[in-house]
Amino acid sequence: MLKNRLERIIEIKEKIIEDKEREIEEEKVRLDTVNHEIENVNADIERTYNTITTKALKGSDFSVIRDFLEYLENTKNALLREKESVLEKIVILKQELVELMKEAKMLGTLRAKVLNTLKKASNRREQKLLDGIALRIEEKKI
Repeated sequence: MLKNRLERIIEIKEKIIEDKEREIEEEKVRLDTVNHEIENVNADIERTYNTITTKALKGSDFSVIRDFLEYLENTKNALLREKESVLEKIVILKQELVELMKEAKMLGTLRAKVLNTLKKASNRREQKLLDGIALRIEEKKI
């Protein structure tokens, strides 16, 4: 009974570990996406600065481009905050994964001890049975 419960708990822990690993992978994909978006925004900023510095612009065009640059900088800052958030979440998920792995290892050790105890108990019963049979054989001889 205890053996079955431990095995069920271990199965559940392994499933949770798989879920955490999947969550970490999803967050890594999200981080890659955010990094790619940051690169795109940086490229847009560079192109816009090149436009400002290489062409003669009217005041209204300059104002529009300056506003666009401000928008791009705000977008970049938001993406950087999101990147930090994703990195923090990955760290937290990794810590949770480590804790779950420790628990799974502890449960595996406990299961091994229970199996060993069950095996010893079974061996003792078998030995008692064999001793009983040996005593009956000796009694018949006498």
